[in-house]
Amino acid sequence: MKQDYLPEDLLYKYKTGTCTEEERAIVESWHIKELQQSSFMPDEAELDRVGKAIWAALPVHEELPTRKTIPLWLRYCAAASIALILAIGGWYFFNPKPAAEKTESQASRYKNDVAPGGNKAVLTLADGSEISLDDAVKGKVASQGGIVIRKTAEGKLVYDVLKQDQLSAAAPRYNTIATPRGGQYQLNLPDGTKVWLNAATSLRFPASFAGLADRKVELSGEAYFEVAKNKTHPFIVKTSGQEVLVLGTHFNVEAYPGGSADKTTLMEGSIKLKYNAKDYLLKPGQQAVLAAGANIETADTEAVMAWKNGNFIFVDSNIKSIMEVLQRWYDIDVAYEDSVNQVGFNAEISRERSLIQVLAALEKSGNVKFKIEGRRVTVM
Repeated sequence: MKQDYLPEDLLYKYKTGTCTEEERAIVESWHIKELQQSSFMPDEAELDRVGKAIWAALPVHEELPTRKTIPLWLRYCAAASIALILAIGGWYFFNPKPAAEKTESQASRYKNDVAPGGNKAVLTLADGSEISLDDAVKGKVASQGGIVIRKTAEGKLVYDVLKQDQLSAAAPRYNTIATPRGGQYQLNLPDGTKVWLNAATSLRFPASFAGLADRKVELSGEAYFEVAKNKTHPFIVKTSGQEVLVLGTHFNVEAYPGGSADKTTLMEGSIKLKYNAKDYLLKPGQQAVLAAGANIETADTEAVMAWKNGNFIFVDSNIKSIMEVLQRWYDIDVAYEDSVNQVGFNAEISRERSLIQVLAALEKSGNVKFKIEGRRVTVM
């Protein structure tokens, strides 16, 4: 007897992992058939990312020779995977179970859960006074000689110039905005430049750029910039080891103290980077990695921008680098019980997930286990 299937029921069962093999084959055949009849095909970067995620989910890993060409069947499989992500509306290869569904083994190791970070920051004014922005209500937060600082309904900090004539003659007043571990924030500088701050980040900047030859800010941590264009007043981001000079462009700078390397990634426009008395020009899609020297590489821009877009994307990342990211976002302390497995992890997980959900997803690889006690996480 022929079985009738409702599409919405099959998609729900496919997403929750409760469908039979026959039902799974039906869902996947829909998308493969659709792709064969369309011109859609993922690009090389997307194929590589999806392939790594599929491979990481397999129980056995072996080194494979470097891929020279991509077979047509693999393109359709990857394309079908991408189409299913869109159709189901939120599939992750490492899709964690809800905390209530953790295994008995995990229940004994996970003593408590930890909520994800959110919009938290402290603004320090030129006179040294501090304002907690997560406690401040929307509207006027402070004023400084012709500048009004306000918090929008969306939780963004905006600098409004009200009295331009008072600014050029005055000495620059420097403000600092700092996010704690477990915090992020967005602000608009007085020139209209937009800045997104990741966790454990500080940005020092003048409350007004009037009368200054350039628009220089100082960064520690990670931030994404959309710089307002001004050909006569270049915008400069200074970190402990580099200066990034732009006229108007979009880019991300990661420069955490004690990090393995500073990374500057260009999304749009062009930038000149000064490092060790040398200049480097970056084109869109390139990343400067600064450690012992400077290397210019092709960037995985989706992974770089994941934090701003509300996700974690790990591409062949070792567990120590992953835990550094989680430590900043969940405000946790990390310890290692034994020597750390150096296997690479590939995963895409929402930053809105709780800590248990993220760690349970990583445990699915079979290469690592965790123990949570308060805000201390032990890697086992």
